Amino acid sequence: MTAASFGAVRVPKAAELVAASLRGQIITGELPADALLPAEAVLMEQFDVSRPTLREAFRILESEALIVVRRGALGGARVKPPDGVMAARHLGYLLQYRGTTMADVYRARSALERPLGEAVARDKRRQNVSRLSQAIAEATPHIANPAEYARHDIDFHLLVAELAGNETVRTTVEVLYYLLLPARNRYVEALAPGELGVEYGEVHRTHAYFVTLIKRHDTDAAIELWNKHLDEIEHHYTARPLAKTVVEMLG
Repeated sequence: MTAASFGAVRVPKAAELVAASLRGQIITGELPADALLPAEAVLMEQFDVSRPTLREAFRILESEALIVVRRGALGGARVKPPDGVMAARHLGYLLQYRGTTMADVYRARSALERPLGEAVARDKRRQNVSRLSQAIAEATPHIANPAEYARHDIDFHLLVAELAGNETVRTTVEVLYYLLLPARNRYVEALAPGELGVEYGEVHRTHAYFVTLIKRHDTDAAIELWNKHLDEIEHHYTARPLAKTVVEMLG
């Protein structure tokens, strides 16, 4: 292979180098969440760059949702660590570009959550059962409030994903929920509050019984219930016209 076979090597701009350095500090936790970055004058001296270069670096990090910049006397650049929203936005762009339907996302979520529920059902650690019970107790007063209970519903599924112990799968499930949220909101708006209340009541009873079966050490029954729950959710949503729509690009 000759030198001509390689493309030209682009030298990073000074702003990109500054952004890369700050990005590394944010990702590794050296700059913690909500920390205020040093004043512009300090950073300019530290990196030996001009104010326009530093502000260009800030714009790069803002576009990546890693900092929030506020102008004025009490302003400055504050750290905003990576989260599921940022990841979902970029995945949403790709899925929408490929014409992926919401039904496809629903099926992916079900496939990912099956082994998570099984892992939690088999894990009898007391602290896990305690956290699941606490989640049920916190959700119970909100069954009659669909908007509020929707959050508890998602939180319960994300808790199961967390307790299963695989951070990669947990993060992927979290990202999928962010992708599903716009469609879920439209679904909620289309239903009468009473109808949604009945639906969430059934969901809550299923979640609570899942925890009860784990407490009883009835692993097989808990796994069977969890898989049936996911089957019902998938069928419920994929049977609706909304499932045929393409994934929305998150703003």
